Amino acid sequence: MFYTLNKVTKVYQTESKEKWNPSELKEFISQNNLIAPHLDSSSQSSRRGYTNADLVYLGEQIGFLAKPNRPKVLSMFVTKGGVLKTSLTLNVARMAALHGIRTLVVGLDLQGDISNAIGYNQELDDEAFESAIERIDQTKGLADVFFKRCQVSDTIVKTDLPTLDLIPETPELVALEQGLIHRARRELWLKEQIIAPLQSQYDLFVIDCSPNWNQLITNALSASDILLSPLECKINNYRNFQMFRAFVSEFIEEMNLDLQHLYIPTRWTQSRKLSTEIKEWYLEQVEDCVPVAIRDSVVGEEATAMHLSVSEYDPGSTAAIEMNEALHWVWKRVAPEASKTAEQSPQTEAEA
Repeated sequence: MFYTLNKVTKVYQTESKEKWNPSELKEFISQNNLIAPHLDSSSQSSRRGYTNADLVYLGEQIGFLAKPNRPKVLSMFVTKGGVLKTSLTLNVARMAALHGIRTLVVGLDLQGDISNAIGYNQELDDEAFESAIERIDQTKGLADVFFKRCQVSDTIVKTDLPTLDLIPETPELVALEQGLIHRARRELWLKEQIIAPLQSQYDLFVIDCSPNWNQLITNALSASDILLSPLECKINNYRNFQMFRAFVSEFIEEMNLDLQHLYIPTRWTQSRKLSTEIKEWYLEQVEDCVPVAIRDSVVGEEATAMHLSVSEYDPGSTAAIEMNEALHWVWKRVAPEASKTAEQSPQTEAEA
């Protein structure tokens, strides 16, 4: 993807944040000696702008997410599939990375959804069968660390963004889950053996969990500062929510965890009255519910298929602005200690 100055202003746009003016942004970039717009090398056009990787260095200055004062761990988990969990994980991770926040995604879902969403397996489709199998066999995962076949650093793979890495899911997660059952301090293995050794390298850990509660989920929650749970705006998810909330609350109390549990309405269909009524009930009745609903949209589906955040794929669209606003609200809970002066436009700063 390639972004002109006008598109860059939209990538970091939210409902509550005044949008940058392209000419003001250009002046701000020049005055602060930030990376200058360059020609689009992927086309014959004379347009100037930035690649996704370039945005990493701009986002830290002009975006709406602040780097936390200490490494934070966010888990995405709910006991129901098909609620945009992995799409949210992708958007949280990529937008954090696009703000210069060093981010590591940890996949704990056997279906490998987040690895696919980030694009880790994308190149395999273009390889010959034997080379593809060889690469898969060489992929190291969390189970390899558990069984002492490699170091945790050996499991980390790079992505297209310099501030975004991934520990992909592997089939051996099943063996890891079973192995944890017989281990002392089993709930703390992920925190002590994976998160702790990597805290000097990352500002944010994002854990994508399966919808099935098991030892891996217990480990994820025990390691986390924030638990973010999607709430589908459909009647079946409404019933599931009541049980899920009670179960998580009991677990947090029994484990004496300092864990904030946030909810976010998803798959809202504006044209359906029942969907809207369920969304409003969540917003009014559910404590710590993000006050922005993520609606069903073709744009969101296409963005995930392209391994991009919604704001990268379609900057300034309704879906992108809503997603950014939701992430902005969540981030105030992830990093409440961090202030972000760049939330103001140059014009607003001058007036202040």
